[in-house]
Amino acid sequence: MIDQVIYDRGYRTYDGPRTGPSGARRAVFREGIRRVLGFGRKARQKVFPWALITIALVAAAVFIGVHWAIGNIEESLREGVPTYGGLFDFYSAISLLFIALAGPQLLVTDRTAGALSVYFSRPLTVDGYLVAKVGAFATVVGAIYIVPQIVLHLGLALLADQGFLPYIGDNLDILWKVPVTTLAFISMHGAIVFILSAVISRTGIAAAAFLGIIVAGSAIAARVAEATFPGARWFSLLALDQHPRILRDHFFGDTVAYPAEIAGFDVWVSVAIIVVSVVVAAVVVRFRYRKLA
Repeated sequence: MIDQVIYDRGYRTYDGPRTGPSGARRAVFREGIRRVLGFGRKARQKVFPWALITIALVAAAVFIGVHWAIGNIEESLREGVPTYGGLFDFYSAISLLFIALAGPQLLVTDRTAGALSVYFSRPLTVDGYLVAKVGAFATVVGAIYIVPQIVLHLGLALLADQGFLPYIGDNLDILWKVPVTTLAFISMHGAIVFILSAVISRTGIAAAAFLGIIVAGSAIAARVAEATFPGARWFSLLALDQHPRILRDHFFGDTVAYPAEIAGFDVWVSVAIIVVSVVVAAVVVRFRYRKLA
């Protein structure tokens, strides 16, 4: 007869708080923000995201300084200095680089590291996982747009001749125009990068594909739309990066003529394309991850 010995390794069951699916979603959301900002990663991986965020904040301060300096020389010259609408071009250039980094980091890394099986073994659904990832993405990218705009708004209010509070009261529409325009940029660019990150398994390739579609793809579509063959104007709608800019110009009164506008499409067509892009992205990404779950 073989003697058997039971060893007590000191293991015990988990007796802490059980937060359920909502706690799992919050954990994925927090981890997503930490990942795109480089927390818990090597120092060199923190440099790029924080450099872009710093540039965005410094740019707002610089533009405030330009408004102040020009106002001391000649008040009428301020009309030629970019403010809320014009600065979206500058911030969108920063956000495009950030999105090219953040989108693949949020989706591709979990897939290639085999982490999905761990996530979905918890009380976390595919939809909950994706909602948390989108929330982390929108929070960080939205901050790149909105925080500098808040700094600019407060700075212009301090410089205003009529005083701080009267300026704020006269420009209350900024409180909805900036967030809605930001939502348009995040929705259009986020839809593209999430589709690419869901089907491409290399972060570098997904980032390059995103920038290629936004930059080169939009330029090619705009050039084809200028051709004379029947139906050429419809290609202008494939210049996807222009659609949130058309919406921005509609809100802030800028007069830049984009290919879709030259082709005769109004702002509501751009709104529809943004909405359709988000719906397509939701369907494609959800289908892809339900197969992986």
